[in-house]
Amino acid sequence: MRNRLSIAAFALVLTLMSGIALAQPPGCTWEGDPCIRYGFGQYDKLPYNQPGNDFATIYPGATLTYIIAPYNATPYNTVGCTALDTLCFHAVSLQGWTFACNPPMGELQELPAGGYIWYQEISITAPCDANIGDKDTIIASCAYANTAGLCAPECGDCQDPNIRPATGVKYYNADTLIVTIVAPPPGIAVYQDTLSFIGQGQPQAHVQFSVCNENECAPPTDYIYNVTSRGHVGAPINTIDTVSVPGGDCRDVYGVISASTALSCAFDTLTIIVWSAGEPVVYDTCVQVVHVISACAPCIPVFTPAVAAILVLALVLVAAVFIRRRSARTT
Repeated sequence: MRNRLSIAAFALVLTLMSGIALAQPPGCTWEGDPCIRYGFGQYDKLPYNQPGNDFATIYPGATLTYIIAPYNATPYNTVGCTALDTLCFHAVSLQGWTFACNPPMGELQELPAGGYIWYQEISITAPCDANIGDKDTIIASCAYANTAGLCAPECGDCQDPNIRPATGVKYYNADTLIVTIVAPPPGIAVYQDTLSFIGQGQPQAHVQFSVCNENECAPPTDYIYNVTSRGHVGAPINTIDTVSVPGGDCRDVYGVISASTALSCAFDTLTIIVWSAGEPVVYDTCVQVVHVISACAPCIPVFTPAVAAILVLALVLVAAVFIRRRSARTT
């Protein structure tokens, strides 16, 4: 009989505790309610789960950047933690990968009651020694500040999860991202301006292209490049050379043409093809248009917005005169 009474008393205590907040750890105060309102991917319009783990892929040396939204979930709190509070952002990588956060991780944010958030940027970089198929788990959380004014995830949470009444969706004080290492893409890319201007009479006009080794973990790699022109500005060129580019960096190369005898407003196109000197062979190519300009006789396109406006005004005036004459004849 005595055991039955003890069990009944214990069940009664559990029933009563289910509707109240847990006890605050020493050195902690719970005025508001920390929560993650927008988790990994949600604000960035990427695939996400709410609630639940989120997933992404990354290659060695690459960086993933997300914006998440820590939240003072006072509108969803049902146990009395509904006031202004000082909260903070905290994250941990189970594999020890590198983070960069803005605002800095652990910086305190004072959020009023009423459902206020802040936008928190977090960038995760995969190490170069990671192998294909390796995984890391990143846990991002919104936490209380303790009475010493420090970010303190150990202070726990007043209520977790917080349930949005209108939808029944559960919001937790943490969100989890599971990242898997995949093979890096081909480490070459060429960038250039769509249109370049060179001065009339310029004997050596340097047209720039940027050759980039986009594999951050790759050693310096030799690339062979070939720049050709069609010969509409100066003589045709056919330049072949080699450039060494460190991993994650770019080097500028140039096609050099002569505009000594070129007419103002002349056009030409330069094409570059770049490929790796070693195996496996990867390549990229692009085209850049060159436009010759003169300080004394600038090229003015025929249908600029100003010219179009003048033409429209002229048509309106002609139409007005025509309508006026026709009206006069009618009367």
